[in-house]
Amino acid sequence: MTLGTHVAFASVLYLGGATLFGYRPDWISGLLAAVASGLPDIDLPTSKVGRLFWFISVPLERRFGHRTLTHSLVMLIALAVLTYPLAWIQPLYWGCVVGGYWSHLWLDMANVRGIDLLWPAPLRLVTPGNRHWRLTVGSKGEMILLAILLVIAAALVPLSQIGFRDGLQALLKNFDIAREQYQRVAGSQWCDLDLTATDNLTLQPVVGRFPIVGVWQNGLIIEREGQLRAVGASPARHNLYPLKARLIAGEPLRVMAERVDMAGHNLRWLVSRIDQSRSYYLLGEVEIADGRGPALVGRLDSVDTYHPASYRGGILQLHYARAQELGPWLDLVAVRGEVVMQFWLRPGDAAVTLGPGEEKEVERIPEQLRRFL
Repeated sequence: MTLGTHVAFASVLYLGGATLFGYRPDWISGLLAAVASGLPDIDLPTSKVGRLFWFISVPLERRFGHRTLTHSLVMLIALAVLTYPLAWIQPLYWGCVVGGYWSHLWLDMANVRGIDLLWPAPLRLVTPGNRHWRLTVGSKGEMILLAILLVIAAALVPLSQIGFRDGLQALLKNFDIAREQYQRVAGSQWCDLDLTATDNLTLQPVVGRFPIVGVWQNGLIIEREGQLRAVGASPARHNLYPLKARLIAGEPLRVMAERVDMAGHNLRWLVSRIDQSRSYYLLGEVEIADGRGPALVGRLDSVDTYHPASYRGGILQLHYARAQELGPWLDLVAVRGEVVMQFWLRPGDAAVTLGPGEEKEVERIPEQLRRFL
């Protein structure tokens, strides 16, 4: 086949791989695949690569002939070994060199003469088996094949940028795919969810674009009208049932995290250290001996239902909570526990600094025990 056909075929395989497997195409890897797709014809002095490296191609043709050594698995393996250091720089680069070289061998099997893929064994491999379906170099059939390959490559260019699964998601707006997409970029990009859903409690429709905060029980946590809501398939665990969903990735996100030992402190002291104008979330568990037992459980419908802050059996659990969700527990003193403060920063945002904090004086002896003192 001509060089143009080989490059077009390698491009289709390269862009098709990016579409199916989700790697990001770039000009370096694309160039490596294209160059490698022409290398096997270095054993032919009249080829473009052969004319360029005539001092190699002439001896090769005289000693081995065309489509023998350079079109064999022996040379493919040797090339893979010699170029393996590329994998240390970028695995995709090495894969493009090996894949581009293999694409040439694969396509030349469709030539009338075939190739000595198992060289030095004198066995020529051809495909398809019917000679009339195979192509000759420069024939009308090859030109038709080249035109088809160019059309396919052009169609794959936009798909390779987003991937087949993500492209399908843009069309179908499937929630599970959107969740998987978010998990791939969580912590590195600000993301919104373009959502059409049903409220599991009121059965009212919910439509809009909502910031994504995190994940919960095979679903997502979004912020809607200043409140955090879980989106997912389970009515027992999620607030909203998704009908259509599409992930919208935004600007880069930088997350700073700091662990705080809460023993002997209350949550008012913690949140007073935080600039409330900054984006932050609190995660962790705190044990509180408040003497009231399950009296504060009323906010929980189920232990599986999402709440930013939930209390049960003396344990306060925080999952992307903020000051506005901590009202009933702000002045209760923690016996033990740790809270992780996450600060979400946009490009250009200054690093977060924490203030000294202030605590409201509270009676640390439970009311039920005071009468015994």
